[in-house]
Amino acid sequence: MTGASIRALTRVARRDITRHRGRSALVLALIVLPVAGMVAAIAILRTTEPTQDRNDAALMGRADLIAQGLSEAELWTYLPEGSTVEPIAFSSGSIVLPGAKPSVTLRGLVLDGLGKGMLTLVDGRPPTGTAEVAITGAVARLAGVRLGDQLTLDGTGPATVVGIVENELDLRDRIVVLDPAAITLGSEEFATWLVGLPESADPQAIVESTLDPATGTPIVNIHSRTTGRLGVMGGDSSSMILVLGSLALVEAALIASAAFAVSIRRRQRELGLLAATGATPRQLAGTVVAEAAILGLVACVLGIAVGLVGAFALTPFLDELTQRRNPPLVLDAAGFVGPAVIGFVAAMIAAIVPARTAAHVPVMLSLSGRRPPSTPARRGLRIGLAAVALSVGMTLLGATLGMNGGETVSTILMVGGAVLGTLGFGACGPWLLERLETVAVRLPLAGRIAFRDTARARSRSSPIVTAVLASFAATVALGTWTVSRDAANAAEWQPYLYPNQLVIRGSGSQAAGEEFAKTQGVVATAAIEKLSMAEPAYFWIEVPGAGRFVNVPSEGRRFFPLQIQDAAVATPEILVVTRAQAAAPAIAAGKVVILSEEPLTADFVEFMIQEHPEGIEPERRVRIDAEIVVTDLTSGVLTEALVPASVAESLELEPWPEVDYVVEVDRPVTEADVEAAAAVAAQYADTFADASIGPQPPDQLFRLVMIALALLFAVSVTGIAIALGEAESRPEQRSLLALGADPRLRRHIAAARAAVLGLLAGLLAVPAGLLPVWGLLVSQDAAFVIPWLEVAGAVAALPLLAVISAWLLSRPIPDWAAFRSIGAGK
Repeated sequence: MTGASIRALTRVARRDITRHRGRSALVLALIVLPVAGMVAAIAILRTTEPTQDRNDAALMGRADLIAQGLSEAELWTYLPEGSTVEPIAFSSGSIVLPGAKPSVTLRGLVLDGLGKGMLTLVDGRPPTGTAEVAITGAVARLAGVRLGDQLTLDGTGPATVVGIVENELDLRDRIVVLDPAAITLGSEEFATWLVGLPESADPQAIVESTLDPATGTPIVNIHSRTTGRLGVMGGDSSSMILVLGSLALVEAALIASAAFAVSIRRRQRELGLLAATGATPRQLAGTVVAEAAILGLVACVLGIAVGLVGAFALTPFLDELTQRRNPPLVLDAAGFVGPAVIGFVAAMIAAIVPARTAAHVPVMLSLSGRRPPSTPARRGLRIGLAAVALSVGMTLLGATLGMNGGETVSTILMVGGAVLGTLGFGACGPWLLERLETVAVRLPLAGRIAFRDTARARSRSSPIVTAVLASFAATVALGTWTVSRDAANAAEWQPYLYPNQLVIRGSGSQAAGEEFAKTQGVVATAAIEKLSMAEPAYFWIEVPGAGRFVNVPSEGRRFFPLQIQDAAVATPEILVVTRAQAAAPAIAAGKVVILSEEPLTADFVEFMIQEHPEGIEPERRVRIDAEIVVTDLTSGVLTEALVPASVAESLELEPWPEVDYVVEVDRPVTEADVEAAAAVAAQYADTFADASIGPQPPDQLFRLVMIALALLFAVSVTGIAIALGEAESRPEQRSLLALGADPRLRRHIAAARAAVLGLLAGLLAVPAGLLPVWGLLVSQDAAFVIPWLEVAGAVAALPLLAVISAWLLSRPIPDWAAFRSIGAGK
């Protein structure tokens, strides 16, 4: 093709774009929106993803090395002269509030030392001594304290808040910072150290000096910024955005293809004249391709511009949205080139089939203006069924590999199977549309016209059906995953209290529990006193034969016996709330009762008593007769072992200072009951209430929003299909008007078109969405539950909404004045 012919084709394409402004705007919007979304998403992702330097600072501050699991004296054997060593400590704890003890992270850290950068001091000063702390804003809001106020940590006395800090990578982090020089969180053997090296030292060389020369494995746990760093996931996430954007552009290309097909149909006479004057089929196809190229280039430029505007508009809100401190917007060429190339390719793909059609329509048929005869859709049906069969095979193979540990290949196969299955079901659409002609003869006039037009104009209808099918298949797949996982979670959940029980804990638990019990329909109460030994001694209980095997690298397969440390003195009240009344004779006979989640067989247990905490093996073993009671509860709140008072006394076991007060009412406990108990517990220091209410019904809002968005997209696409059909069928409308048809017949035809497109797409979307999730759940040996809400939306709500929208938005057949410009292609 010469330069002159290319210029001529470009002029023809440019003229056609300006003449059909509505269709051109539709194609532009279809390409602009996904491109803009990808550009904005990649820019925001690059901005919000922590860089490697920020990750390193969060992990090690300004230090060159971080060491764990060795004493300071051992650490210095690996360090050169002039090094600086600072201890840091991590531990979990809780703060004491009225009626609650929320958890926090305790960190011993010198904020302005080597740990600078791990946390940022935003107000006040670092803590010094045992009576001062610095806290994050989340803790300040939770406890309702400010600088200078008192904050009580569980297990220690009140401390003054002297500083406000923040974790720049997680603004919601609840952290309490302590002075590491004044308080020890754990023994030195388990300490963590930050090391600053002199400028002449090589951190990596020090790390390599800690490796075993024979095996290359670390002798001690010392890491540099290279060996101990956290990875950055931005590149993978950007790739995922490009993949998702590509899928969105595939749907856009399908709709754009329908728009180009209508353009070819309306320009049929013009293309015939070009062919009659010597234009080759390649040149005829080139007019469509040139139009797509122009629209694609303009759309990509607009998409980049719109994406940048959107990204800059979101920048002020990124800290709040991500709950981390973010730098200025990060822009790079890769974030523009990838979306632009994908968008341009999508526009070209959209024009391929219409261009091929324009090149192969005979000249005389083009000049006549008649619709070209449709080729049978059996070939598309065979291709579609083969694709569906292949997708089923890929899904089954992926599920099998997933169950056998091949997770990466399994994921690729199942994702590929999902995409192939969707395209396969879409490829079956033309054959199904062709079958509609046999149904149309039994319908009223509007239905016959709509069904035959939809079946014959497959170049317009099939891409629309595939686009709607793909969007709703994704919704069905997401709904299937959600309801299946919810069902699995509900089946696997095991309560830690019975449904009609709640527990009050803390220093005032018994008084608060007795007060709360006065206002309720109480069935039973029990004060559970957990047993311990005078420090430093401690005990645990072993059940012979019970335990688990674990593969230990240095020892091979090793058996770890079942150990129980949660025991209480048996009382009649405790037997009632633990549902162990049948074990009362065993308690009276001096036997220990083990409350087990799983069936066990044991006639006795052994009390292991260790009087010196540094020992490994118990110093005393005491065998006591036992009885096993299987319970429906998981361990944690009610005790795991009931010990007769005589046994506790003989072993010198004593109750803890605090008790767990269980209240059993005559109905299932609700959130309101827990709130009422918490209100009573709040009147006592360090006391709070809890209940095992169980998995709540899953929040349906997200599913409803997804269904609503899918319906909105599907109805919008169906509306585009109706509009394209109306534009293509203006000659038929003129014929109907000449024959005296009621102008309102147009509404009936539009509603019937919407019904057939919506119903066909919805029916195909159900198997297309269920298949990939079924494979994924099978690979995880999980339950498969059909999401009837999404299915109803696809097969019922979608066609109904499409019919209503088409009926309300369509207009009567236009009068003769509207047909004057038909010859001009308007």
